[in-house]
Amino acid sequence: MLHSINTIRTLSCISIAIFHITEFVNASSDTVTLPFTAAPGFHLFLLISGFILVYITNPNDQPVPFMMKRAVRILPLYWLMTAVAILMVAFKPWLLPKAELSLEHIVQSFLLLPYYDLRDRLHPILYVGWTLGYIMLFYLMFAISLMAKAKHQIPLTIAMTVGLIVAAQWFPTPAFREFYGDPILLEFASGCIIGLALRQPAVIAFIKRTPMWPFALIGAAGLCVAAWLHYDGWAKIATFAPPAALLVFAAAGQDIFRTPLNNAVFRLGGQISYGIYLIHPIILPVLAVMIFEHIDNGLLGAVLIFATVLPLSIGLAYLSFRYFETPSNKWLRRVLGLTNTPSRKPRSQSYAGSVRGKVA
Repeated sequence: MLHSINTIRTLSCISIAIFHITEFVNASSDTVTLPFTAAPGFHLFLLISGFILVYITNPNDQPVPFMMKRAVRILPLYWLMTAVAILMVAFKPWLLPKAELSLEHIVQSFLLLPYYDLRDRLHPILYVGWTLGYIMLFYLMFAISLMAKAKHQIPLTIAMTVGLIVAAQWFPTPAFREFYGDPILLEFASGCIIGLALRQPAVIAFIKRTPMWPFALIGAAGLCVAAWLHYDGWAKIATFAPPAALLVFAAAGQDIFRTPLNNAVFRLGGQISYGIYLIHPIILPVLAVMIFEHIDNGLLGAVLIFATVLPLSIGLAYLSFRYFETPSNKWLRRVLGLTNTPSRKPRSQSYAGSVRGKVA
């Protein structure tokens, strides 16, 4: 269990929810302007995804079962929440004013294909799904790399990521060019590089003799500076990616080679973080509109939105994890025959196993 990584994942998803609440308040309140106008959590979310792939993948995994396992973990809850969002737009379109319910956009949303919404943003109907479009794409590239020898898999994934960013400039549609050419894809590659670095004897020896908390603090401070600068495009990646990578590196190093954080709250938070991420966009407009229209449109209303949206999202995420995500994942794995794949030595064991002798 990666307790420190779970802590970061929990905080990143909560920070994303806070960012969206802030966006809503700033757009809807006549008197309140909140300062939290950037979302470092997105960058951590993507970097952690790249690192986790390297950490959990078996060197001899097969592409199709690997991709199916990732899909049955990611897609069921996303599809369910997308269906809920479609119903919201159909009956109360002002709750999600950016969404359009054309058949084409519904299909593209379910398939995580990029298109421009009514405000010219590359968002599906459930708007946070744009990151899942990147995640599933990265899973696909990683699955393709599994056809190569184990030592070539991570470099091949990184090369495909860079190649996609370059090749996207010649894609036929503007949405595809902008989406797949976004340098934010490099953050997935950075997560893979962290995973690869943590398998090197020299890096492991450095971590074992060096406290990680100063690096974590520097990374967190760097993210605050990047949020304050609030650049776009390549400048955004240049300011967000390095401190986010440093924070993930420090947390992963602490978990694997030093004394990991072991907090039950954050351990649970890591398990339900995906639910928090997908559920809060559904809860936010319903409660926020109600509060601003019927209670207060100012500071009191903003406080009430934070005090209701965050706890309710966390509570529903817990119920989702326990009663929907876990059962559906187990059932789909059984139905698709993914539970009978041969047991091999996981890549994660090599961090603490085969390399330990070299360091000692």
